[in-house]
Amino acid sequence: MSSTSLELRPLELLPSDLLRPLGAFEELFCLFDQHFPTNGALAAQITGRTTVQQWRDALDAVQQRHPLLSACIDTTFNRVPHFRRVIGQRIPLHVVTSPIARWQREIAEEVNEPFTPDQAPLFRAVLLHQETHCTFILSSHHAVCDGSSRIYLLRDILLALSGCALEALPLAPSREILFGAQQRTSTEHGSPSLTAQRPLLPQVEGIKLTPEETTTLQHRAREEGVTIHAAISAALTIAGRAIDESWRSNPVRIMSPAEIRDMLGLEDQCMVSFGGGEISIPPGGSMTFWDLARFAKDGLSAVKSRENISRMIDLQSTAVSSNLTVEQAFQLKRNAFNAQVMFTNLGRLPFDNTFGPLKLETLWAPCALRGIEGEQTLGAVSVNGSLHLTHTSPAPIPGLLEGMEEELRKACAIPRKGNLLPK
Repeated sequence: MSSTSLELRPLELLPSDLLRPLGAFEELFCLFDQHFPTNGALAAQITGRTTVQQWRDALDAVQQRHPLLSACIDTTFNRVPHFRRVIGQRIPLHVVTSPIARWQREIAEEVNEPFTPDQAPLFRAVLLHQETHCTFILSSHHAVCDGSSRIYLLRDILLALSGCALEALPLAPSREILFGAQQRTSTEHGSPSLTAQRPLLPQVEGIKLTPEETTTLQHRAREEGVTIHAAISAALTIAGRAIDESWRSNPVRIMSPAEIRDMLGLEDQCMVSFGGGEISIPPGGSMTFWDLARFAKDGLSAVKSRENISRMIDLQSTAVSSNLTVEQAFQLKRNAFNAQVMFTNLGRLPFDNTFGPLKLETLWAPCALRGIEGEQTLGAVSVNGSLHLTHTSPAPIPGLLEGMEEELRKACAIPRKGNLLPK
């Protein structure tokens, strides 16, 4: 039975293949993505001998473990979109065997390629394969997966590659339901899903600190009473203002997603499970590096409070309850989520980097765009004791990562000979 023929059915007569309604945040991402692709992606570099078939089998095993890896978004059943189970559609795996292929180009293509909500699965994978090493890229629609979820999916894929059996997980309720909010309902007809236009290809680059440099940064940040996130925010602000005149003459606004899995009682389920906040750093050069870091830390101190998360959920639930159109959702995004920078810090990997004969060497994540003019996306994650920074932008500020390198080096008194290494 087609989804179109289900438009007039009441919610209590859900067909068995409808998994659950989308929560407010998931619904917003569904709407955002139909105007501009907001895909998220990671690139992981792994050493060890593998075959393409082993990767194919591991990807299939992980798809069986997580329900949303076999789902699409049905927007026609009801005005509240629903996740719909789709059987027999494997996650696409594009294999690249050229030894000169670059992960930066491949991940940029993945970030840039729109998903269609009603076509499952809402995940794609790319494998830059060599006999003794490879780079694995995983991208997803933002309504079914966030940055932390992709990290856990990567872990599960590496576990499957190393011969571990994976237990199937139940589908978790939405973030809103887990937090205690009400699921919105509607008796209005659904609407067709749209596919966004493909935007300009972004540029992606990454740098990493050595383990020694990362340790030095951690110790100095602790002495100054700030977080690594705050220190990176300070380096970002100073470096950006040294290069871009508009950053010097205007407030620098940095949006920071924050993982709230622990608050929701989640472990490694694949879903959207984060909150967030924004800081606005006024123009002027009166604050030192560590003053800026303290300003950033103070500005984000309440991001993971129950009060802040409750307020965000209320605002997002109110927005979708007005039955936003795709165009109205775009206007909302342009007005409410238009900070120059989105900076996501995934922290230390929550698992060991060795999986039998395989080793996770580097990880570039998350890469994503919002469709905001002049946007800069920064991702941070620590792997093998080394802090990795990834920069994604369709209009990148030239030399931004190198400028951040210099500011972090100066702030932590790291000698030039121990500078950050481009990758």
